[in-house]
Amino acid sequence: MILYKYLPPARIVGFQDCLIRFTQYGDFNDPFELNPHIDKLAEENEIRALVGRNFVELIEEEYSKNPIISAFISKEDFINLALTQEESVKNSVVGLEKHFVKLLPAMLQTTANSLLGALSLSEVCDHELMWSHYAEEHKGFVVGFESSHSFFNQQKSSSDELRHLRKIEYRDRPPVINLMNTNATELFFVKSKKWDYESEWRMVLPLSDATKVVEKNPYAIHLFKFPAESVKKIIIGARTSDNNRSVIRSLITEKELSHIELYGAHLDSSSYGIIINKENG
Repeated sequence: MILYKYLPPARIVGFQDCLIRFTQYGDFNDPFELNPHIDKLAEENEIRALVGRNFVELIEEEYSKNPIISAFISKEDFINLALTQEESVKNSVVGLEKHFVKLLPAMLQTTANSLLGALSLSEVCDHELMWSHYAEEHKGFVVGFESSHSFFNQQKSSSDELRHLRKIEYRDRPPVINLMNTNATELFFVKSKKWDYESEWRMVLPLSDATKVVEKNPYAIHLFKFPAESVKKIIIGARTSDNNRSVIRSLITEKELSHIELYGAHLDSSSYGIIINKENG
């Protein structure tokens, strides 16, 4: 299946070097991206079980770190004394969880934006709004990638929920997240149904794997090298300048890009549609 990336004319330079950006979620145009509705950190019984399991270990650790206490009370007596306060500690942890949950979305965004970038592709190449929003008012171009190419499946294991293309799920309401029992789909691959016209697929990679980093505020641009053979077609926008048309044409005469088919997007005033026609070499 061919999946498409809409690009502004300025990205022609990166494309020449077979570089493409994986964007931090904080730089996406949808403010709901990675801004989940986190209902709770975990169920109360899970929190109590976790605290209970580690409570004695914590007591023993504190005892071993404090020689003054050990001089006055045996380890066994100290543990038994502390255990009388176990229920109070559990209640405190459960109470703090509600306050902690309020801080989680911002913490999650900060962490993710420093570690992960996403490449967004689309099943459609002729949507007038996408040409306007992502290809600089039809002045840019669209690149068609072969989604079955190995570049788009870099999973480390069968349980790796990132590092490969995944179809975005469009829902009427955001998922309600229990952070201890959530998954990558709910965090990274769910959007409002209002965006379903984009027919998006997404791939997430660690920013540390980037080939090139261009410093920029508030988010640095992380560029990843893609194989030239993964590109199957380029579509030139209806308003692309003559100079940029020439640059793109000259690109696909180069040896490693000579296999790419060239198309042009044309405005159909009778339907508000975009017509894609193959161009002569």
